[in-house]
Formats: sequence, C-alpha cells, structure tokens
Amino acid sequence: MMIRVSRWTTRIYSISCARSPNVPAARGNYKAVYITAQRRGAALIARADADRPMHTSTSTTAHDAHCDPSFNDNLQGEIDDANERYRGMLKINRTPFGYGLEASRSFREGDKVMSSKALEVTPVGSHTVQTGWDRHVLIDLPARFVNHSCDANLGIKDNIGGAYDFFALKEIEEGSELLWDYETSEYEIGSFETCLCGSQRCRGSLGGFKKHGDQIKNFYGEYVADYLKE
Repeated sequence: MMIRVSRWTTRIYSISCARSPNVPAARGNYKAVYITAQRRGAALIARADADRPMHTSTSTTAHDAHCDPSFNDNLQGEIDDANERYRGMLKINRTPFGYGLEASRSFREGDKVMSSKALEVTPVGSHTVQTGWDRHVLIDLPARFVNHSCDANLGIKDNIGGAYDFFALKEIEEGSELLWDYETSEYEIGSFETCLCGSQRCRGSLGGFKKHGDQIKNFYGEYVADYLKE
C-alpha cells in the first residue's frame, strides 16, 4: 500500500482500532496509516503494511492518538503552548492532511526564526532528529512540525538545548510555510522512496546526508548539523 508520510506527522493517527469492543487494546496491534503533515502535496512517500504493528520512537502510538482521548488533549495543549510562545512569529496550522508551520510575519535572510530543544534521547524513529553520529532526540513544538523541502527556507545550527536553532535562508513572507531540509541533519534516511516536495530543486529521493552530502554542503553551507561537518 502506498501512503503519504512526513517525519513530522501528527504523532501518527490510526484509521481504526483492530479490536472488538470487548477486547482490551493491544498496543501496536491495529490497522493504521500515517497522516502527512505536508500541505500542497509536498509529502514524502513510503510503503508500509497497514496490518503490521507500527514502530514509533516513543511509547506513544497511533492507537493512543485514536483510542485515548487524553492523547489528543495533551497534543493540543502542546500546540497551544507553542503557538502562544511564538505569537506574532509563527503558528502551527492544522490542515486536511496534518500539521505544518506558517510564518506570522516576514523574516529577513539570517533572522533566527525559532529554537528547539531535546525532550529526550531516544532510538531512531520516524519522529526523531539526529544530532550526532549515535544520538537521536525527540524535539519540542513547534519545530517538531516543520515539514521537508529540498529547497528549504530554514537552515539549522546546533544549540545548547541539544537540538537546533532555525534561521531564515532567504526572505520569508508572512503566510509562507516554513520548511526544512531533513538531509541537513539526518546522515541516513530509510523507508522513503520518493520525495514529492514539489520544489524545482527536488532531489527526487531522500537518503540522507550519506546519499546527497555534496549537494547539501554546497547548497546550505554552514546550515548543516555540526557532526556532519567533522
């Protein structure tokens, strides 16, 4: 089955819980699809078996999102908090496909747009960000919902929060979607076969810095994870 997926999917939402009303939910034993956070068709394509238990990088699963009302309440609380902290700068928007970030003001090239911090160090997963050769972290909102583009308008620099600060790589107009190139932080990206970011500079696929390192360095310069500069 072909499904759309962004790394910053809305924590994965399941379509249905594969259990009868009289059977307790079995974590991870359900049918589910990823709901992309991308807009305007700018999504990544991956393949997955809908009937196969899904792996996530945290204890939260699609089953939690669909069957536990408190999960969505907690997520909405995170979103509200992030939107308040960045009021007048950017906002998390919900779309028919998931979530994305929109600039609430214009930014000049070089402006710091937002910061992120590591919430926890965790095994590599669909929601994690790589910050070292053997270090993957879950980051906070709003940065967790930045979508991918091969022609991103945001670049990253390592910060003291164990994650990245995001800077405008070009003039960004109010109302524009904020986008980040995942290959500037991830050494190797698996599962993704085709990139459909829609930009004129689209590389066609996402394999990570390992695959497109020369192009990434030439295009983004200093806005690449520090460990990839070693």
